[in-house]
Amino acid sequence: MVQISKLGNLLTLEEYNLVSSILEEAGFKLDQDLEVMDDRILEAFVRLLVEREQSKDKRKKIIYALRLLLEESGNPIASKFNPRTPMSILPPQVRKNSFQEIRKGYTLDEGIREAQRCLTCKNPRCVEACPIHFGIPAAFRLIAQGKIDAAYKLSLSYYPCLGTTGRICVRFCEDACIMNEIGMEPLAIRYSHRVIADYADKSSVQLTPKPSTGKRVAIVGSGPAGLNAAYHLVLNGYSVIVYDAADKIGGMLRLSIPEFRLPSHIVEDEVSILKKLGVRFELRKKVGRDITISDLAREYDAVFIGVGANKPKRMGIPGEDLQGVIQALPFLYKVKNGEIKKISGKVWVIGGGDVAMDAARTSLRLGASQVKIMYRRSRAEMPADHEQVTDAEEEGVEIVLLATPIEFIGEDGVVKKMKCIRMKLGEPGPDGRRRPEPIPGSEFIEEVDYVILAIGQDPELDFIKPEDGIELTKWGTIKVDENMATTRLGVFAGGDAVRGPATAIEAFADGKKAAESIHRYLQSK
Repeated sequence: MVQISKLGNLLTLEEYNLVSSILEEAGFKLDQDLEVMDDRILEAFVRLLVEREQSKDKRKKIIYALRLLLEESGNPIASKFNPRTPMSILPPQVRKNSFQEIRKGYTLDEGIREAQRCLTCKNPRCVEACPIHFGIPAAFRLIAQGKIDAAYKLSLSYYPCLGTTGRICVRFCEDACIMNEIGMEPLAIRYSHRVIADYADKSSVQLTPKPSTGKRVAIVGSGPAGLNAAYHLVLNGYSVIVYDAADKIGGMLRLSIPEFRLPSHIVEDEVSILKKLGVRFELRKKVGRDITISDLAREYDAVFIGVGANKPKRMGIPGEDLQGVIQALPFLYKVKNGEIKKISGKVWVIGGGDVAMDAARTSLRLGASQVKIMYRRSRAEMPADHEQVTDAEEEGVEIVLLATPIEFIGEDGVVKKMKCIRMKLGEPGPDGRRRPEPIPGSEFIEEVDYVILAIGQDPELDFIKPEDGIELTKWGTIKVDENMATTRLGVFAGGDAVRGPATAIEAFADGKKAAESIHRYLQSK
């Protein structure tokens, strides 16, 4: 019999008294055998420990001691504190020369084992942090029991693109996971989405739209916002047509994210779900050129604008128009559609986000002899997914921090050098990140063959004209209310068009919310 009193040998008196009081509050009697502690008691203990103990180091020490006793008692819930299940990955020397996907996904057993780590929190922070409020604990419970088809059915109430989010979601949920607060790695929530996508028998889940309402909705843009709006609207019985200027469906998911991160067939398979439901796609149809917003508003019962941020920002420094200074998104587009197959020499990528990482890692795979990233802030401020940053460095990309170009220098119209300056961090800006400030006299020169600019994008909303009656904000994005409605009746918007450059999961969330608002609006007409 293993009782909680044995913790007295592992903790200070103060720590032991804290544990004892929390366990009693959670409903566990101190004279009980730890073998009988259940998931409910453990979740309450962890939650109350995080509330009561301010020191993360002490929390970690207490959890480690408790885990030892749970293991000694033979209680299987000790596995809740197992390390995060790693995912197999190709070696750097293999992956840097190939565009094949570098992470192979969990086996089903690995996915189940990882799901069993979930504490199924009473007030799940992960759900609150997720923009679409995905039912993560419920999905984990199903995965842990091997009920993958049921987990897939649950997931479809949020979006049909689990294979996509299981690879490229930025993981707000994992940042919020309570495991971080007790000195452990968070649950692999993103990877678990992929488990559902990889192992569910999708044919066993039949999606059936509600009877036709006889009403039609036009969607502008086939990226995450547009796709999820179309999905939820067609399920509610609306006839949905999606317009996109590109020749492929999926927006940046399909056009610019490299194959080694998100294979095209994953996006295509998930788009096929919408096609089977009856969503129609009008490709190479550019709103503003081939049809106007006012045309759509007259022809359809409602319109949703879900275009992405694909207009690259310029640095506004001398030499930016030299040959060899290129923008990251067009570069990634051209690589993905086969227009660019090789790049040589020294490549510098300017920026610190996922697009910068994609451009740098792509350049390596195209044959660049040297690839470096220059970012004007510190590593802590880099917006790129930390997994991407680690992958890039393992593959041989060097990251130069606290520096920025101030001039590109060319010969005969071709960039050859880059004049830079060192930076220091000042006071925080509106986004919470400390502002970079140049250090006088710290200029230096770097030789370059190519410079790829990845300093951000803006939504391209030139197609919105004054006569459309859609008001823009001072930042150049579409103004909407709490229901995602624009200032023109019957026209809604979401994703980058409203937020500015944001994440795929935020766009998926906006698409769902807008679809719900459009449904209410059309039901009231």
